[in-house]
Order: sequence, then structure tokens, then C-alpha cells
Amino acid sequence: MLVGCLPCNSRYYGALLPLLCQGSSPEAKALLRWKETLSPQPILDSWAIQAQNQSPCSWRGITCDSLGSVIAINLSYTGLAGTLEKLDLAAFPNLQRLDLNANNLTGIIPQDIGVLLKLQFLDLSTNSLHGTLPLSIANLTKVYELDVSRNNITGTLDPRLFPDGTNNPRTGNCTRLSVLRLNENHLSGTIPSSIGKLTNLTDVRFHINNLNCTVPPEFGNLSSLVVLHLAENNFVGELPPEVCKGGKLVNFSAAHNSFTGLIPRSLRNCSTLYRVRIEYNQLRGYADQDFGVYPNLTYIDFSHNRVQGQLSAKWGACKNLQQLKMAGNSISSHIPGEIFQLRQLEVLDLSYNQISGKIPSQIENAIRLFQLNLGGNKLTGIIPEEIGKLSNLVDLDLSMNMLFGPIPNQIEDCSKLQSLNLSNNHLNGTIPYQIGNLASLQEFLDLSYNSFSGEIPAGLGKLENLVSLNLSHNNLSGHITEFLGGMLSLSNINLSYNHLEGPVPKSGIFNSSVLPSDLRNNKDLCGNIQVGILCFRNKQESAVSRHSSSTTKRNNPFSIWSFDGQIVYKDIIEATNNFDSDGCVGEGAV
Repeated sequence: MLVGCLPCNSRYYGALLPLLCQGSSPEAKALLRWKETLSPQPILDSWAIQAQNQSPCSWRGITCDSLGSVIAINLSYTGLAGTLEKLDLAAFPNLQRLDLNANNLTGIIPQDIGVLLKLQFLDLSTNSLHGTLPLSIANLTKVYELDVSRNNITGTLDPRLFPDGTNNPRTGNCTRLSVLRLNENHLSGTIPSSIGKLTNLTDVRFHINNLNCTVPPEFGNLSSLVVLHLAENNFVGELPPEVCKGGKLVNFSAAHNSFTGLIPRSLRNCSTLYRVRIEYNQLRGYADQDFGVYPNLTYIDFSHNRVQGQLSAKWGACKNLQQLKMAGNSISSHIPGEIFQLRQLEVLDLSYNQISGKIPSQIENAIRLFQLNLGGNKLTGIIPEEIGKLSNLVDLDLSMNMLFGPIPNQIEDCSKLQSLNLSNNHLNGTIPYQIGNLASLQEFLDLSYNSFSGEIPAGLGKLENLVSLNLSHNNLSGHITEFLGGMLSLSNINLSYNHLEGPVPKSGIFNSSVLPSDLRNNKDLCGNIQVGILCFRNKQESAVSRHSSSTTKRNNPFSIWSFDGQIVYKDIIEATNNFDSDGCVGEGAV
């Protein structure tokens, strides 16, 4: 369909408008009419008719064939803003490529997009398009890549968009489709089983939508699949067992759904795998049986499922593995030393399983580790001094185990540590002063629920970036070092349930009525304790002794049988120096 001439008051064309109306191509007219509906933007400055050249082939983003017909419109990553509403697609009978991704387009996908019968590549991703997928997409019989990801597309996936394996004219015929990306929209409903008929598919992405029900088992027919993303939807049921039927799968994700049943059996021998994410489901299986050796694997996460079995030494053969996560399952046995032979390993999360035994001394070989989480298991033995070789470690969590013995002094060599959690173990000895040399500690230091004794090291005061400190539920004694009051970043401190005594520092967090500090259940602390009691125990005892001769029956000054309010009141007056603020260790609510 030819478009008519633009109105003579066009702000873009002026005196050249007669030339446009007389000799320019329908494609140029369509592009200029579309430009006229958009706000002025420099990327389209070259879209103008010249007296000596009325072809659009030299315009930015436009490619023509040898006959001067437009075959490609590529304005990706240009900041193009506006809608596609006034783009007359019928004026481009030879268009093969339409690439407008990563722009600021709004509105809907044109309902007549199916008129582009020669289109092979369609990318409208990363815009703000809304509405539903036009049914006319089914007419794009030559398209091999269709990408409308990262938009606000709604509605369901109409089965008529895809072929059903018959010659039914009411269904789509996109049999050449290789890349289908619909991720990060607001699509709902089910995935049509007819997608399983598109045997040329290599890249399928449905992640981050609101799709539900089961994934069609026909996906097992897609033997050319290299990429399959199903994560962050509302899928239930089983994953297709033959998801790696063709042995080509590289990137697979189905995380954050409600999948049940077994881990797909085809994954075991899928040696091409590079990245796998199936965490946060209810999948069953065995860690030592359902996974194989993957020479190219860099990332695998099957945390928070119902996986049993043991940690297999064969993980040590995945030489390129960088992140291994299997937290929140029921995996047992010990940690094989081979895992720490992985020189590329950066993240290891085995937390909240039933792993027992000792932490292998081979841990010193995993020199690239920056996150190690073994918390919530049944590990025993000591913390190996070899842990000091992990100079890149940022987060270390060994909490909720049965580790005993002292903290190795070599911990100070983990100079990049930002968080350290050794709580809920049977660790003992003194807190090594070397922890104070961990200048990068900032998130938290948690040594609570152990059996540490001795005084709190003054060196902890050097942790000037630390936000949270928890030393509660130990056997610490002595005074609270004044240096803790100088930790200006500290917003939470818990020293409760120890044997601390003496005055509480008056600076920093100890002088705040807003920031939480818990000093309860210590031996004999005086000062600004946020527990709402008065510190007058020693003075009261001496005062009571002075009255013992005249009140021999008053063993307990607060006993209801021998209570003398006047005497007790006098004791309190003396103990608190007439309620002087220096003797007050808490504030009541008004």
C-alpha cells in the first residue's frame, strides 16, 4: 500500500515536499511519515529527502538491496523514543530485518506485523511495549529469531501462534524459528505444546513471567536446544526428562518455580552444560547419581530442593567450575578434598544439609574462593589453620556446626573478609586479637553461642567499618574495652550472657538510645545498659549490712513478710547518690 504525500506544513521537509511527493519511494515516504509522528531526535537527522537523492538507502539504520529496496531497519541502542503506531509496515515488502532493541519505544506491537512476509529477524526487546502478542506473527514463515523480551507484554501464548504439526491454516507456520525470547514480560497461562513441534529451536527463554501449569513434555523433542530458561514463573509438575536429549544444552534454568518429581535424567550425561540453575523447587534426586562430570561447567545451583545422597569426589573433575551451590537439601557424608582442588572455584555453598566430618585441609588449594558457606551442618573437628591461605575470602560462614577448639590465628591472613560467622559451635579459648586486624570486616562479626573465655580483645576496636558485633552467650569476662565505643560504624552490639563486669563505655553505640545494644545477663556491669534496671548492687549490700542489727529478721529487703519501705527507700537513695544520672543504667518509657 502506497502512502500519500505529507502535509505541506511538515516541519521537516519544507520546500522539498514537492520532490518527496513526485519521486521518492513508498519506503522513504513511510519512514518520513513515521518520523513526523515522533518527537525530534538527532538519530533521525539523516532521514531527509535531498534534491539529488531521494532514496533512503543512505539514511542512518537503513540498509537496501542492490535494487534500492529496504531490507533492514536497525536502530538498536540509539535511544529511539515513540511508538510504532504510524509505521506503515506494508510499505516494506522486502524487509528481512527489523531491529529496534534497547530503546524507549512505547505502545503496542503493530497488529499488522504479519505483513512482513520476508522478515527473518525481529528484535523489539528492551523497550516499554505493552499489549498482547499479535496473532499475525504466525504469518512470519521465514522468521528465525523472534525477540520481544524485557517489555510489558501481557496476555497468554495463543496456540495459534505456533504450528501444530498439521497443515491447519488457522495455526502458525514459523517452522524456521530458532530463537524465541519472550522473557521478562507479564505473560500468563500455559506454554502451548505446539512449541515442541519447532524442532529448529536452539534458544528458548520464558523466564520471569507469570506462566503456570506444566511444561509440555514435547520440549523433550527439541533436540537442538542450546539455551532453555524457565526460571521465575509459576510452573508445577515435572521437568521434561529429556531436556538434554540432543546433548547440546549449554545454559539451563528452571529456578524459583514449584517443580516436583525427579531431576531430569538427561542432565547426567549432558557434558555440554555450562550453566545450570534449578534452585528453589521441590525436585528429588541424588547429588552423587544425577549429576555427571561437566568439563565446561562454570555455575550450578540446585539449592533448596529435596536432593539426597552424598558429595561426590567427581565434582573435582569439573575443572572450570566457579560457583557450586547446593544449600538447603539433605545431602550427607563428608566434604571430599577434591572439591577444594578446583582452582577456579569462587563460591561454595553447602549450607543447611547433613554434611559431617572435618573440614579438609585441602581447603588451602581453593585460593580463588571469596564466599564459603558451610553453616547449618554437622561438621566436627577444628577450624583448619590452612583457611588462612584463602586470601580472597570475603564471606565466611561456619555457623551452626559442632566445631571445637580455638579460632586459628591465621584467620588474620583472610584480609578481605567482610563478614565472619562462627556462631553456634563449640569453639573455645580466647578470641584471638588477630581478628582485630581484619580491617575489611564491615557486615558482621558473629561469634555467639560458643565457649570463648577471657577478655574481649581491645584490638576489636580497630574494626572501624564493622556494623554488627555479636559475642553473646559465651564465657567472656573482664571489662568492656573502651575501644568498642570508638567503633563509629557499629549499629548493633550484643554482649549478653557472659561474665562481663565494671563500667560500660560512655561513647559510641553505648551512648545511644536509638541503636540497639544488648548487655543483659552479665556479672556486674554499671553504666548505660539498655535493660531498664538500676546499678546499685554493691552499695545496696553495704547499706543493708548496716541495718542488719536492727532488722535481724529482714534477710531479703524486698520480702513481703519483712518489707520496710522506708528503709529500702533510704538504701536506694544512698546507692544511687540521690538518683544521680551517673548511676542510671536505662531509661523507662514515658
